[in-house]
Amino acid sequence: MTITGAWRNWQYAEGLNPSVRKDLQVRILPPLPFIFRESNLADSADITKRAYTYLLGMYLGDGHIARARKSYRLQIYLNVRDGDRIRRVAQAITTVLPGRPVALVRHGRDAVAVSAYWPAWPWLFPQHGSGRKHERRIALEEWQQRLVAWYPEEFLRGCIESDGCRHRRIVRGRNYPAYGFCNRSEDILQLFGSACDALGLRWCRSSEMRISIARRREVARLDAPLGYAEQRL
Repeated sequence: MTITGAWRNWQYAEGLNPSVRKDLQVRILPPLPFIFRESNLADSADITKRAYTYLLGMYLGDGHIARARKSYRLQIYLNVRDGDRIRRVAQAITTVLPGRPVALVRHGRDAVAVSAYWPAWPWLFPQHGSGRKHERRIALEEWQQRLVAWYPEEFLRGCIESDGCRHRRIVRGRNYPAYGFCNRSEDILQLFGSACDALGLRWCRSSEMRISIARRREVARLDAPLGYAEQRL
């Protein structure tokens, strides 16, 4: 375990001895995954970094971290019919945190939450905070920015599969594929646009809360890395 003093996310501290002076209190944290130790970030397994970058997009799109009794719970909400997507999220969590149990929790008829408990989720996703994402500042830490710069495809996949879609649009009576990402947070929309820029994808704001990638060439470039080239709509 790692013992830290004056932990910057002190609001997540728990189980502190009240007899200890507040300015000297410490928090015993669970061991952090190898990937997230700053000095080892570049040496971490490629599959682990890709899995986290994908989860980051998923979390920003339609994910949530909830306070539990002695831990935190990450929840990624998906359509219950999206079996491949559900398995992909569960596998990503397992890759980032090997051995961590992953549960599927039904919400109504159409939704399912891919869920996992871990005390340090707020550390892995420092964008967590009180209130809704669009009501607070969302900015990536430096180490997160590096991962998104290395794996923009994985970040875009997470965003699109959580709060976006690949769809058809009608132009002069003809069907064309397109991608869209919708979010109420201007900060998250800007992060999505920046990842598109890193791939050289042209995008536009089709509405206040929506980014569209509609040019045929751009869609084809996004299809290949996301594995949608053979998908039939």
